[in-house]
Amino acid sequence: MKTNIVLIGFMGTGKTTNGRRLSRKLKKEFIDTDFLIEKREGMKIEDIFKKYGENHFRKLENQVIKEISKKENKIISTGGGTVLNPDNIELLKKNGFIFLLQSSTDNIIYNLKNSYKKRPLLEKKNWTNEVSILLDKRKKLYYGNADFIIRVDNKNHYAIVNEITKLYFRNRHKKNNKNKK
Repeated sequence: MKTNIVLIGFMGTGKTTNGRRLSRKLKKEFIDTDFLIEKREGMKIEDIFKKYGENHFRKLENQVIKEISKKENKIISTGGGTVLNPDNIELLKKNGFIFLLQSSTDNIIYNLKNSYKKRPLLEKKNWTNEVSILLDKRKKLYYGNADFIIRVDNKNHYAIVNEITKLYFRNRHKKNNKNKK
């Protein structure tokens, strides 16, 4: 039986915020892969990117995912680029349902502009254009790897958490699941 809830999606779709709320509601430990990497490396992701580059960060991300994918009864929030490595998704699917938090480009840009987090991939001058380009590149990976799709636009966190919770409990005993919502 799969026991983990894994949140994937582009940056700014609410994976961390909704993951924390799910954790409280379901009384499951919350793990944010980006936060775990920062804690282990003793530096922010933006600094890892600047000092060592994206490839190094992706290796660290895969190491963390190898470790946490073996755990049970967790809420796991992944970085926006986790889907770039097929090994990451394969590992996370073994013991977890993959929930894609899907949002419009406009909503993502709004959230990123109002976020306290710095995003290394958006350091360029025309980052609103960069969001569209990255989103287009990753769209197939997000949709292709999701067990469930949760549209987050115009929904409050309470509604999003309840939707994920219902789908999780309805499907957690099923073996092979491709139920798109």
